[in-house]
Amino acid sequence: MKFQPFKRGVFVLTALFFHLAARAQEETTDQEIRGVVYQLSNQADLPLPGASVSVVGESTGTVTDLDGKFILKVKGDDIQQKTLLISHVGMNTHTESIGNQSQLTIYLEPIITQLDQIVITSSYGTSKPKEEVVGSITTLSSKELAPEQPVATFDELLEGAAAGILVEVNPVLGGATAIDIRGQGSLTPLSTNSAGSSTQPLIIVDGVILSEEISLEGNNFFDRGFNSLSEDLLNPLAKIGIDNIESFSILKDAAAVGLYGADAANGVIIITTKSGIGRDFSLNASMQTGITTSFNRFKYLNGEQYQSVLNALYTNSGETNNVREWDGVDTNWFDLLNRNGSFWRYNVSGFGAIKNWRIRAGIGYQKTNEAQRENTFEKLNSLLSVDYSKDKFDLRFRIAPSLVVKNAPNTLYAYALPPTISLYDDKGSYTYIATYGNPVAVSRQNTAKTNTTALLSSLKLDYELTEEWNVSALVGLDLSFKDQDRFFSGLNGTGNFRDGTQGRRLIRDRDTQKWNWNSTITFNPTLSEAHHVDAIAGVELRGERVDFSFARGDGFDNFATIQPVSLAEEQDYETDYSTSTARSFFSQGNYNYKSKYFFLVNFRIDQSSVFGGDNNTAYNGGVGASWNVSREDFLKNSALIDFLRLRTSYGRTGNSRIGAYTAVGLFNVSNGPLGYQSEDQYATIDRDFAPNDNLGWEVNKKFNIGVDVDFLNQFSFIMDFFRDQIEDQIVARDVIAESGYNTARINGANMYNQGFEWSLIAHWVSKGAFSWRSSFNLTRIRNKVTSLTGLESDFSPSYLARSQIIGHSTSALWGFRFAGIDPATGRELFLVNGEVHDAEKLNDQFNNTDWEPIGDTQPDFYGGFNNTITFKGLTLNVIMSYSYGGDVLINRSFIDGYNDLAFRNTSLNIYYDAWQAQGDQAALPILVQGNPITHNSSKYVYDNSHIKLKSVSLSYRFPVEKLNLPVKTLDIGLNGSNLHYWFREKSPNGRNGVAELRNPYPEMRSFTLSINTTF
Repeated sequence: MKFQPFKRGVFVLTALFFHLAARAQEETTDQEIRGVVYQLSNQADLPLPGASVSVVGESTGTVTDLDGKFILKVKGDDIQQKTLLISHVGMNTHTESIGNQSQLTIYLEPIITQLDQIVITSSYGTSKPKEEVVGSITTLSSKELAPEQPVATFDELLEGAAAGILVEVNPVLGGATAIDIRGQGSLTPLSTNSAGSSTQPLIIVDGVILSEEISLEGNNFFDRGFNSLSEDLLNPLAKIGIDNIESFSILKDAAAVGLYGADAANGVIIITTKSGIGRDFSLNASMQTGITTSFNRFKYLNGEQYQSVLNALYTNSGETNNVREWDGVDTNWFDLLNRNGSFWRYNVSGFGAIKNWRIRAGIGYQKTNEAQRENTFEKLNSLLSVDYSKDKFDLRFRIAPSLVVKNAPNTLYAYALPPTISLYDDKGSYTYIATYGNPVAVSRQNTAKTNTTALLSSLKLDYELTEEWNVSALVGLDLSFKDQDRFFSGLNGTGNFRDGTQGRRLIRDRDTQKWNWNSTITFNPTLSEAHHVDAIAGVELRGERVDFSFARGDGFDNFATIQPVSLAEEQDYETDYSTSTARSFFSQGNYNYKSKYFFLVNFRIDQSSVFGGDNNTAYNGGVGASWNVSREDFLKNSALIDFLRLRTSYGRTGNSRIGAYTAVGLFNVSNGPLGYQSEDQYATIDRDFAPNDNLGWEVNKKFNIGVDVDFLNQFSFIMDFFRDQIEDQIVARDVIAESGYNTARINGANMYNQGFEWSLIAHWVSKGAFSWRSSFNLTRIRNKVTSLTGLESDFSPSYLARSQIIGHSTSALWGFRFAGIDPATGRELFLVNGEVHDAEKLNDQFNNTDWEPIGDTQPDFYGGFNNTITFKGLTLNVIMSYSYGGDVLINRSFIDGYNDLAFRNTSLNIYYDAWQAQGDQAALPILVQGNPITHNSSKYVYDNSHIKLKSVSLSYRFPVEKLNLPVKTLDIGLNGSNLHYWFREKSPNGRNGVAELRNPYPEMRSFTLSINTTF
């Protein structure tokens, strides 16, 4: 009985416990959390079914439905402090705090690993997991290149983006960009004594081999080479809209490019456009607008400084009668001809799928008003993509019409006019300036318009014969029709001629029709778990025809407005055409053993009409092997190494892009009015260069060895060493006068490119809503000429400072070593063979055989750096490029062009740095007429080492579900492009340095605002 109180106490406490628990259960609230999970995509983000959504630390969870939606009941009185964990196979896991949210929008990023990334290995439909790729191939998505940069053509985005790629951006909007893959693949002309082949990579878009615009062979009206009268060549990539690009594959070594044989010496770039995705149709619309401003502006003399310098020039030259007081005129031609530019880009696209069809259709418009007044660039791009797949049959169709319009009245260098010339004369009219014209009048009275209408299209059909055999066929078209119309008004100096005629009109048409067709058969048998084999074989046909026409009219009764050429006093009409055909047979086989050891062999036979005699056939191919070391037992369970592969390859390729008639020879027809040049000078036909039936293909023997390693689950590192031995390069050599020709093209030079490249990708952080990814690449290349048939050396004109000398680089700058200014006389001094010589005697005593290397335009190394940071909906992307050790040769006219000073303005430096009196320690020589000219002086060579802040982008993706917006996605973004340069060689205070001197027109930076939404 003594335990009775205890029992009663236990009963009471137990009853109280259950009572409180029941009350707590009654007071606990259940909150319903709704949301949608999307997979991040380069286009519209896709709803992600089957994603797991759970509460961290609890068993509560659910799975998203077919539309990516979920409903989750979360219990507890601390729901706001709880966190959801969202995961899906193949996706990065994501955590999201609930907070006050009841509607969530969540984005999962796909996990792209070294092993499962699919790499496009050719335009013939072949692709492989990255683990199985033997060749050296760099793949870039358009998203990685920050396509929001306001560029005219997307090849500009490649600058600093990948190892081994050197991009020289053309300052002329829509002009061809120079792309070197692992160095220059062929010798470029030094003078009329040299001839070269294309140095650009083969570019293929959706299976279409792009035509490369080059000047018509021979010395004719399409290649005059002097500014306003030459043809305006268009970058072929201007025909493709930036928003239509899905990815780039850059093929570098023999294992990668061997399938392309005699067209692959300079590498291959394969571009894939976007296709329809998703189950339902979506509509995407975007708009981008911004401004462009100049920086690193060249510092010219103002009116007072210019008159002072000009007077000193006249005084020192004994022409005191020309000395004038400054009259107060100070015309800033740059400000008159420039202002802030503007940029617009609009795109609308629809995409989706219906049963077996995937469709995407889009149209984009872009316009750039350059900072130069009256200079504009416009393009209208469209793309229709249709993909069909059913059972064993696949169809892929692409058609991309485009229109590019350029206006450029050729005022690029006009702001270098003397500042003492007034814009208007005493009568209020534009001041008349002979030859070049008053630039403001030129910009308003002249026209220079180029219209290019183009069409890219391809159709590819695939059929699966059996599980092992597949056949396909593709036809591609590249059509373009370019009209260039230039009018020089008789109201200004550009349209007034010595014979008294006024007004000129030049019309050039270039119509290009290029096609390619190929048919392939692939074999992919199932042998065993250990042995895997696949192969492809095919035939390809190609053809190109380019039609040219030219019309010129000089002298019009109404010379102030555009008139038909038929009304001109003097008329000239010319036509020409170029045509070539080629056929090829190619094959490639792959074998791997247990996914450890991979082997590749490819072979191609090319035949082309551009070569004559018995040399119209070339045999090229390559072999490659790789070893997946990380699959070996001794490395399988490594905590450090995630993936390790060794690669090597060797093979030969060629270069057939040498012009259609290099082997058969050409005649040169002199230009002039119909039938005669003047009363006693008729038009003539001269032999240009001799035919050569023995002219053969250029050969590029490529060797590569590389290593790929992923480690610590965060880092990916790739390094390659390469050597390209380039033989039988096509050059020009003089022939005896009795032959009736000046030169002949022969296979007469060898050289090599050698170097290494490496790239590193680092995933520093990927935790919850925060991630940070960086990429860095570096390339070093060296080049050397090893033989020159018939010569020991070949030299350019001195203003180019180039040469081709056995044992030296083709990128070296050659000339005389500047030794300073003589304090006693103010004349330039040069060091030649260890002795100092006065500039006045330099050209009399020495010639180009006495030149020495004074610089090298090839950088010691170059590359790029990319940082991407994301936090929830915010993304910050910073892209930089750099170049170290390369030099640049500055045009002497911008530094001390004294002989032209009466006709043009020049650098502010001469006002402070020109020699004036005995004993001066000056940087520039005495101001005097007839100053000896040494174009290729080391004084004009500047260090071009720099770091460039290429692009900074900040974007935000709105949580549309949370905000209950009637769209699927909504993004806004800010971008700054070409923002700043840091040069190793600093500009002197208040003077011009390499930053200002290296470009005749200043750098331009852009700031844009964009909005992008998907419905």
